[in-house]
Amino acid sequence: MISTVLDVVGGALLLLGLVLLTISLVGILRLRDTYGQLHAQGLATGPGVIAVLASSVATEDAAIITFAVLAIVFVALTSPVSSHAIARAAHRRRARDGGDSGADGTGEG
Repeated sequence: MISTVLDVVGGALLLLGLVLLTISLVGILRLRDTYGQLHAQGLATGPGVIAVLASSVATEDAAIITFAVLAIVFVALTSPVSSHAIARAAHRRRARDGGDSGADGTGEG
């Protein structure tokens, strides 16, 4: 009984994660602005990757579940830092190239 429930939950989490990753990939490919691409990337690394890794609970193997939990913690800690570094570099490049420095793109800072 519990094995069947874990299989259903694992499958649902995997499907949800893959759908979110697919949507974010389309967003990354279609959006031209760096900030828009970062927004789409945030969808992938946030709930998408975490849902795929959390689906490993269905394996009922302690080693795999431990690895997945460690990977979730790593992604949760490093994703905001890397996104911030990319956004800061894009902002500095825009300011250096003489572009507008306003956050809303109007040129008013």
